[in-house]
Amino acid sequence: MLGFLVGGALLLRHIPGLRHVLDSTDLLRAGLKGRALFVAGAAVWCAFGLPRQVAGFAAGLAYGLWEGTALITLASTAGCVAGFYWARWGGRDWARTKLGTRFARMDAMLTKQPFLSILTLRLLPVGSALLLNILGGVSGMRLLPFVGGTVLGGLPQNLVAVLLGSGVRLNAVWQTVLGGGLFLVSALFGMWLWRRSTMVSLLPQTEESKK
Repeated sequence: MLGFLVGGALLLRHIPGLRHVLDSTDLLRAGLKGRALFVAGAAVWCAFGLPRQVAGFAAGLAYGLWEGTALITLASTAGCVAGFYWARWGGRDWARTKLGTRFARMDAMLTKQPFLSILTLRLLPVGSALLLNILGGVSGMRLLPFVGGTVLGGLPQNLVAVLLGSGVRLNAVWQTVLGGGLFLVSALFGMWLWRRSTMVSLLPQTEESKK
């Protein structure tokens, strides 16, 4: 399962067609067909864990702020759901068997607070969207909290990428500044949620911290 995802990501990086679709603003602006093409291409891009900021920047460049944000949010969420179901199909039984108690603790935490857990991890300024999709899939959480946390948690970074793309198109410096400020605020909020959540208990503790 992991080999397929990694291999697909490497392959997509070297296929000029998909990157050309995301870069071609004339093609993306071609009515409903162009928008459907963008959503499909960006969803595949995000499903393999490639940076959604690239697709978000293209959305801002092609569609502007509001439409671009809506389309990249739809596409990135669809890609995350695909990764979620792929992990549930291919990795859940393996994780339960091989990881034992460690997996049981993680699964209990995610099942108890699925929405808050995904929201917090999406807002953090570091981490892998692909690994988070896999984490959600191998856990026992339901799809709806995963989708809700993914949409809200991914919205700030999507909006930042779209702001930067639309700022280039409009040559608006304020949009770039606003995007940077939004990223900082969302990152700080994610870190605050992390410190208050039960997920911290999953981290290895030193002898000093145990005291």
